[in-house]
Amino acid sequence: MKDKLIIVFSWALVAATMLIIFNFSAQPGKQSAEVSEGVIVQILDVFLEKEEITPPVVKKFQLPIRKIAHFGVYMLLGFCMISAFEKTFKIKLWINSVLSGVCCSIYAISDEIHQNFSESRGPSVTDVLIDTGGAIIGITLFLLVLHMFNRHQAKSRIQS
Repeated sequence: MKDKLIIVFSWALVAATMLIIFNFSAQPGKQSAEVSEGVIVQILDVFLEKEEITPPVVKKFQLPIRKIAHFGVYMLLGFCMISAFEKTFKIKLWINSVLSGVCCSIYAISDEIHQNFSESRGPSVTDVLIDTGGAIIGITLFLLVLHMFNRHQAKSRIQS
């Protein structure tokens, strides 16, 4: 029962991450830009004085911050996806890794197609590549955490 609960929770995290991505993609271009600007202002507020945060400065950071956000949310999706695959399918780790990467890439493509239906938005091959890169890093981080956890478990067994 505990294993099934963990599997359901893992897939719920995948679904929640996908829902977050879907909701951001559904925003019209103007709303998306306003959300980005708000986030950028909050970030810049940490590093700059209030009077230094001007519209040209905010605009300068808009593209890099948006791309970092793409990368970051797909890194989270990749991490959650490989975790869910690993808990659900008891097959070789590399197969779960590849399947997770493929699923995240397909979702990135579908996300860009979805944006095409949002007002003042459009698909971007660059975003698919950034998203896929983020997912691959998320999958890699999961594999590193899993490796460290397994090493720790092995050391604990030896010491017992």
